[in-house]
Amino acid sequence: MIEFGGGALDPGRWSVFENVACLVSIGSSNDLAREVIDIYFQEEQKLPATVFLAEDQPGARGRGGREWKAPKGRGVYLTFVRPAPGGEPLSVVPIAVARWTREAIKESCALAAELKWPNDLYVGRRKLAGVLAEARTQGDETYLAVGIGINVLGPAGEVGVPDATTVEEETGRAPSVLTALQALLDRLDRELTRADWSREVEEWERVSLHRPGDRMRVRREGKELTGQYVGLDPCGFLRLKTPSGEAVVANGELDEW
Repeated sequence: MIEFGGGALDPGRWSVFENVACLVSIGSSNDLAREVIDIYFQEEQKLPATVFLAEDQPGARGRGGREWKAPKGRGVYLTFVRPAPGGEPLSVVPIAVARWTREAIKESCALAAELKWPNDLYVGRRKLAGVLAEARTQGDETYLAVGIGINVLGPAGEVGVPDATTVEEETGRAPSVLTALQALLDRLDRELTRADWSREVEEWERVSLHRPGDRMRVRREGKELTGQYVGLDPCGFLRLKTPSGEAVVANGELDEW
């Protein structure tokens, strides 16, 4: 058993995750993961699949360095790192992890969220959880660090981020953070063991909050692109129907959907 957050996690069913680092507090588990990867690169060592858990993350961030809140004992905050096998579609991994996170929340908390492109979880118009993936490459080696944050406890008004929500706010019940964390780690390990990346785009679209024809406005690199949602391409990129034809968007922020 692994002691964490006043309780214990059972690693008995895990076959992918080899190391688990349990932290009381860390500014950002993604930043820590990046530093650890760089150290292993410098030492020319192999970094096994590792999970960094934190009870709180005062320096938590979302995509593009946007602020996110991760107060102690209120949610699930982690980053997992693993070597990316050759041929693995790195752009599909984050959307797959978002879907796996959704399934873990549904299983452990009886709350069915929907997925917002590129890799956020929403209930209605409010954000419940997010995924942030970052790849680091040196020579022929690539590691992928995937951060996950889930708002579990407390009222939405105390999250400290506009238009956010929590599992407790949505269900009227205060679930166990450790139960949610165990369910998430079990799901991640199980899915990574038998990953079938070819089906992940279709599975993501099945539980997405977007529907064909929805009007979207995407902000990227200081520019805006407006169009109608078509779906995702095989890489997990957004397909939009615009007046000038179909556009494929690899990354960006949805200002309107």
